[in-house]
Amino acid sequence: MLGRTDVEILTDPSLDAGLIPITRSALCGLSFWKPDELPESRTEPLALMRVPPEILDMVDEEERSWQAREAAEFHEVDAILRGWESTGELDRRLAQLADWVERVETVYVFVGREVFSKSDAGSNTLTRDGRLADLRQRPLETWAAADRLFVVLAHCLFSSGRSVRFEEFNGVQLSATGLRHFLLERHANYCAAIGRLPHNPGGMPLPRLAEEVRALQNEVDRCSPLMRYRRINGLTFVKNEYLADFPLPRDPDVLPELVAHHGRVHLDVKPTGRVRTDLRSLATAAALLDAEAATGDGDRAGHGAIGELLAAIVLSAIHATESDYGMSSSVRDLTRLRGARPGGPEGVLTLKKGNFFCCCLPHTTRMAATGEETGATLWRAAQRMMYNRWHFAPGEFARQDIPDKRHYFFPPQVPDIAEHAEHHHGGHIASRVRFSIRAPGAQVWHPPFTVFGHGFRGCYDIRLVRMEGPAYTLRELHEAVRHCSLVDELWRTLADGMQDATLPVRAVGGFDRDWYMSKGWQRLSAHVLAADALAVPG
Repeated sequence: MLGRTDVEILTDPSLDAGLIPITRSALCGLSFWKPDELPESRTEPLALMRVPPEILDMVDEEERSWQAREAAEFHEVDAILRGWESTGELDRRLAQLADWVERVETVYVFVGREVFSKSDAGSNTLTRDGRLADLRQRPLETWAAADRLFVVLAHCLFSSGRSVRFEEFNGVQLSATGLRHFLLERHANYCAAIGRLPHNPGGMPLPRLAEEVRALQNEVDRCSPLMRYRRINGLTFVKNEYLADFPLPRDPDVLPELVAHHGRVHLDVKPTGRVRTDLRSLATAAALLDAEAATGDGDRAGHGAIGELLAAIVLSAIHATESDYGMSSSVRDLTRLRGARPGGPEGVLTLKKGNFFCCCLPHTTRMAATGEETGATLWRAAQRMMYNRWHFAPGEFARQDIPDKRHYFFPPQVPDIAEHAEHHHGGHIASRVRFSIRAPGAQVWHPPFTVFGHGFRGCYDIRLVRMEGPAYTLRELHEAVRHCSLVDELWRTLADGMQDATLPVRAVGGFDRDWYMSKGWQRLSAHVLAADALAVPG
């Protein structure tokens, strides 16, 4: 094994002692046990591994060194818990943690051989199986070491970047030393990204280090030439953050030709070379056309001029990245976001899935093989995005403003690239999503998308899909981000005009089941233009 003749995998349980048992289980996956250690009864034996004794000696040496460091860090964990207990806030902290894990899709974290999980599709030891609720009923001194670690370290992770930080430890071991290493690495990377020298972060208590990482993260988002993004592994649920060299403003240098042509021909707007100014002119012209159509005898195939403009942006992103299909989703009617008071959540809380829409379009040639299934595939993807929009909508309001029974996730804030997304996710399986890109808006290097006094993130986007390989690269991620900048300016123009009463803004129509089943995308002017462009040799 591993190119060594002295490391062997064996299957005969009657062999001599000193072998490493290998087991598997539904909850823990593959596990290795110490020589002659009796595996837990919940596991299924797979094999035994013979390792040279000198290798086992080195493993013991490394383990002893790690345990000494972990024990030192554990003193701080225990001190934090005792502090919460003495001030009467331990129960509140547990309730808060139980709420936080519900704001992210999947938690699947190991502490030793203990599994701390929350998933609608898989195991849920934290809330459904009652692990956190049980801790609330028991004195602190009866808690297991794994529970003590998870409760404190999960709070530190949240402080460093909300619930999405949990996902960076999916499928791996969470320990006090591991968390400190993780936070120090983030601290160093963020300091480098903004050109600042770190000041002895290694001596900081874990909670303070986590808070400083969060503050540095915000500075990176606002002013660094490096952009935060995440890589998502659909097989393991892990979502790791990285920094990409992508200087601000991250807008296109010029309007993409498909969008510019649509503006010249259908909106009578000639580009000036100032991209956001041009997009604002296009959005204004489209809104005025829709207002005119609303008083006339036509509605531009239901999706309106705003829908046509958005479709031109989406289709441009699809072709620029050689994607099979792509989409952008948001709320149909901006006036539905109005609360009972400025910044209030009442309007958002009345929304249903049907109050959102998704403009999901195929590449003009790459989906030919799906034939008559194309409409159904796109509609399934669109429905999933409409549900996601509903799910994300309350995510930037204060927790006390959202009813306990209204489930929601924190909306995505940074771009991501995902691989093998079709292995666990039912919606991705149905829509054949193997490789994908998500570029959410409002982008974190810009102010939130503010409507009726409330700032939203993750309320519109550009999403791209490849049903087969190759996987996406940073080049395609950059293209998605640039196109999301256009979507961002589109929605800001509409919101500003609506709130200032300077622009009539009607709800976005179309993009419903009938639209997809009737191949509504073929009636889009941008689709016709893109198809004609591909038909021209050279």
